[in-house]
Amino acid sequence: LMIAVSSHRNKNLGAELALTMMHYGARYLRIRRFFVKIKDTNHASLRLFSEKLGFAQCAYAKCFGEYELECRCETPEEMTEWAEKRWRRRCQQKKNDADAGGCHGDDDRGGRPRGLYDVYECPLISSA
Repeated sequence: LMIAVSSHRNKNLGAELALTMMHYGARYLRIRRFFVKIKDTNHASLRLFSEKLGFAQCAYAKCFGEYELECRCETPEEMTEWAEKRWRRRCQQKKNDADAGGCHGDDDRGGRPRGLYDVYECPLISSA
């Protein structure tokens, strides 16, 4: 995950993208563990995964200067729910922030916050 254009950084796009990917991976690919390696000098990514997303540090590779963090659930369903709860929490935080104007999602649908895939207009895969 990389936000290359500096003018797009610090807008919570990384957190939203990570949650969307994690939700998709858990729901449709049955993933229950996500793992990242982050250079110890990459403070923005460390903050994103440890503070904003709640990943736990599982190792530090001193020779590479890399932290290893993970998010693990017992089942894919639990991981799906985890991602949905995080998304709802982020939406509520944004809604409470007067400057943010809601969660990309107080739109013309009666003020109802958008769901994970609504924000980026990603089509959902049929579960049939």
